[in-house]
Amino acid sequence: MEYYKILLVDDELEIRDGMIQKLDWHQLGYDVAAAAENGVEALEKADQVQPDVIMTDIRMPFMDGLEFIEKVIERLPAVKIIVFSGFDDFEYAQKAINLGVEEYILKPISARQLEESLIKLKKKMDEELARKRDIAILRRSYEESFPILREQFFISMIEGRMTPRQIEVKMNQYGLSLSARHKTVAVLSANENSLSFVRKNVFAGEEELSPIAIKRTAEDIIGKYHEMYSFLYLNYVVLIVALEWESQISLLCQEVNEACKAACRITDADVTAGIGGIYGRFEELKYSFEEAQNALEYSTLLRKEGRLAAYIKDMEPEDTTARLQLEEQDERLLMNAVKSNNMEKAQKQISRFFERLEQARLPFCQYQMYILEIFTVLMKLVNVYQLDTNVVFKGASDYIEAVLGLHSLEEIKDWFIQACRQIGTLIQKERMASGKMLVEKARQYVDENYADAEFSVETLCESLHISPAYFSTIFKKEAGINFISYLTDVRMKEAMRLLDETDEKTYMIAAKVGYSEPNYFSYAFKKQVGVSPSRYRKGLRDQQ
Repeated sequence: MEYYKILLVDDELEIRDGMIQKLDWHQLGYDVAAAAENGVEALEKADQVQPDVIMTDIRMPFMDGLEFIEKVIERLPAVKIIVFSGFDDFEYAQKAINLGVEEYILKPISARQLEESLIKLKKKMDEELARKRDIAILRRSYEESFPILREQFFISMIEGRMTPRQIEVKMNQYGLSLSARHKTVAVLSANENSLSFVRKNVFAGEEELSPIAIKRTAEDIIGKYHEMYSFLYLNYVVLIVALEWESQISLLCQEVNEACKAACRITDADVTAGIGGIYGRFEELKYSFEEAQNALEYSTLLRKEGRLAAYIKDMEPEDTTARLQLEEQDERLLMNAVKSNNMEKAQKQISRFFERLEQARLPFCQYQMYILEIFTVLMKLVNVYQLDTNVVFKGASDYIEAVLGLHSLEEIKDWFIQACRQIGTLIQKERMASGKMLVEKARQYVDENYADAEFSVETLCESLHISPAYFSTIFKKEAGINFISYLTDVRMKEAMRLLDETDEKTYMIAAKVGYSEPNYFSYAFKKQVGVSPSRYRKGLRDQQ
């Protein structure tokens, strides 16, 4: 069974222990994950244990309950809070309620009263959790969002931001299928000027409805003869059309042309279209979309011939090398694989690119510009991590000549795979070294700033230009201790030195080691060292 975690905060040990011992917490569905005797300590504990519920007193030293609640809600906005207090003060209760506390309970608290409050709170949290997990509600929300989600999927696909596996998963998830072997993309667009002032039309003042009308018109005409999906993207109506045979493209061009003519009549706008090339795989439709956009530019030139739809292959010669470039997604996947030292993924990405090169069957000299694209990706990593090129490329002074001087694509592919492996290993070593350097910088910063009472993890991270979460993880991993504990150790060691070597008052020493509140310094010192500052000093002198 999973229990809700509780942080218990009260400055009286007897009350804390009494509450812990009075109740069977697990039977009630809770676990007391931590206890603290003041707000300052409670904030540290809250960061560590991430409680679901905080039970806190109002009147406490160093930081009262209301101030603690304000601060902890900033860090843990979802936490539930129960306040207990010995003061029947309307102002305190009102402030607590305004802060969103669940209950305000007056001391002395009976075990029965506390049980009732906790049972009621658990029921509320269970209901909230159940609502978040409710499959029926989630299903309704999913179905309501389904058209938007499907449209976002199509957009991601034609923009080339999805892998073949991701496309396959989403197609199944959304119940999509184009059974034909061939696919193409067409884009239809209305001239905005024709809608705004060229002539009066039914969509005047409601121009946003024009693309919907164009889309429905295209679905009615083209959907009769082909499997297709349509959606809106930027200023386009985009169609993904299935073709049984490549020869059907000429019929499709006529159908798209008819759809444009019908849309012109309906919207009183100049509607034109561009049709991209024919492809077999869904991940290749990004090429067809790009070609359809290019073809759209030619459609205005065809109006004199009475044609409103242009097919890219009629307008431009086919460029068989256009798809050999390293796609942005391929580049990102390769860089991530090398950075994480995942050589299996890196090798897969390199192999995929070289498969495309081999299928192109170009003269060897023409491969060079495409091979340099991969080389540029690797050099980005070398430069970002400031790696030694002599180590990466095994002493080759002219590494570009080294790779281009190889005599087959297989040799070049192997060269790149080895370079990826070398770069990945060096990056891992660099990260380990940078982690140690980060901890060293943090220690130096603490040495210079521990006396500042406002010093915090956040101020340190601002100076180091990193996030607190990342810093805390690295510091704990490298130093073997969390940062707050390390800072406290530094402050207390300096406090012990000052108590030993000077006659300064305790409040002066507190200020010198970063505590603006002398009483809290004494509390923290005793907790760390075992005795109060005055007893520590007396013990030193008794030994002399």
